[in-house]
Amino acid sequence: MTSAVLEVVDLEIRLRAGPVLVEKLSLSISAGSMTALVGESGSGKTLSAMAIMGLLPPGINRSGGSIHVCGDDVSNGLGAFLGRDVTMVFQEPMTSLDPVMRIDRQLLEARRRRVRCRGRRGRAWCVGALSEVGIDDAERVAAAFPHELSGGMRQRVLIAMGLAPEPRLILADEPTTALDAINRRDALELLASATRKGAGVLLITHDLGSVRGWADHIVVMRGGRCCEQGPTLQVLENPKHPYTKGLLECVPQRGHRGPLPELPAGG
Repeated sequence: MTSAVLEVVDLEIRLRAGPVLVEKLSLSISAGSMTALVGESGSGKTLSAMAIMGLLPPGINRSGGSIHVCGDDVSNGLGAFLGRDVTMVFQEPMTSLDPVMRIDRQLLEARRRRVRCRGRRGRAWCVGALSEVGIDDAERVAAAFPHELSGGMRQRVLIAMGLAPEPRLILADEPTTALDAINRRDALELLASATRKGAGVLLITHDLGSVRGWADHIVVMRGGRCCEQGPTLQVLENPKHPYTKGLLECVPQRGHRGPLPELPAGG
């Protein structure tokens, strides 16, 4: 194995006694880098991330391939890595945050997977963690419940929870989908800040255009298969696969008028 924080080789996911949903997916993420897993809805992006986390829903199984985190084989489950060295930022904060638990308690639960943190020390850490993700009124937010916060604030809280145990690998599943342009950029900057601290990040997104300047590497999926991957600028400036070209053509350009082009049929 290499020194990659994540190494996925020939991952296969299928319905139990049914068709293959993800076929022969391979990717690698080094410490301090971000890889974007890109594709339309239903391409297998989120399923692949859930397989890495060991969180596939009932009736769907990993049927082949291997998953290594920091050199250890975790194909059958992350074990002690889960929630400490490997964390996940989910797409929808309102279903990911506990609605009856204050924000500070949820943050501390994540933090305690790495270090003991309670009392005044824990409270001070929570306020600092929220400030670091760009929340101005951190003391009020720490004492609030999720429904008392805006969507942008809830997403920042989720990212703060993902960063709390100082993980070596972060999986972020469409973390910017429901955000406006400013909050979207801020969320990506927070994930990029984790790479500067040495973490590897897998960013799952349907928006190929949004990864420019953020991701180091791009993996493009369609129909459960990888159709192209490579360094970000190489893929964006010189795409090889017709589907990648179609995705890029569908990114709205300033001053564009009229309908967007249709994506090419087939794999």
